[in-house]
Amino acid sequence: MLTENPLDLSQLAYLCGGPRRAALTTLLTLIQHRAIAISPARRVTVLSPTASNELERAVLDAVPATGLDLDAVVDAIVRTPAMTELRASLIQRGLVNRWRLLTLRGRRMRRKVRDTERSGLPRVAVVGAEAIAEARIRQLFSGPTTEPTSDPSARPAMHPAADLRNAG
Repeated sequence: MLTENPLDLSQLAYLCGGPRRAALTTLLTLIQHRAIAISPARRVTVLSPTASNELERAVLDAVPATGLDLDAVVDAIVRTPAMTELRASLIQRGLVNRWRLLTLRGRRMRRKVRDTERSGLPRVAVVGAEAIAEARIRQLFSGPTTEPTSDPSARPAMHPAADLRNAG
């Protein structure tokens, strides 16, 4: 079923950068709401167990009381049922197909939002970590967390020809 309802922040992030971008924006949302903190050593700790959606709940559930390395948190988030449900919502909207590739409609929407989102979390969802305004936070997310992964389920949705550029 195709719908014209606006995308939420996580859907927007997944559409523009895949599950790791959706994880990034979810973590930033939780930082803004003071639900989590990330130390300079990139250790995530939970400050408040309050979540406003299933992806935020998945983050809070993934972090033990002793904290967890940022990369491990991101890796855990991209494999959660909440991320699978997020992808399914984009498939239902006709933006991503079952092979995790953007449809023509999805590519058009991504192009449109790249031209319109100018600041804040929506801009981070569209562009990635380099759009984070606060330098200290941007530096935390500019490391291995934003690097591509060899796990195909964690790759951004893109055209198959894009994978050829990364081969060999």
